[in-house]
Amino acid sequence: MAFPYVDDKQKADEFLYEFFLKTKTDPELFEGWKGLGMLVGVQIPDLGLGYTLDCTSGTDVVITRGYPDKPGAALKLNIGVFHDLWIGKLNVVWAFSMRKIKTEGNIASIMKLTSLMPKGIQMYKDYVKGKGMPL
Repeated sequence: MAFPYVDDKQKADEFLYEFFLKTKTDPELFEGWKGLGMLVGVQIPDLGLGYTLDCTSGTDVVITRGYPDKPGAALKLNIGVFHDLWIGKLNVVWAFSMRKIKTEGNIASIMKLTSLMPKGIQMYKDYVKGKGMPL
């Protein structure tokens, strides 16, 4: 199933923002984000959406709407790639190597988090199902 809100930017934004917030509820994912120690920007260009994960405090991760001016690491990917990664249809390492995810900045730190993808994938699948949407 494709991402359900490609034609509704507001619903897509609500869905994605809520999912990013949800990642903080898993201790391993939270510790992974927190350990980055930088601003991470996630941009979804085809929907005109962006998010900032402020991982600089060492104690919390502050997630806000909007792409940061100067991220320490930046990930730019279309919504189809985002969705396919998080449902487990697309391998994250392959997506990086094939430039399906465009990057800038300190990507080596982000790549260390790929070991947490199985946990994130399960969380995303549960989130999608909880919204009553098919995978």
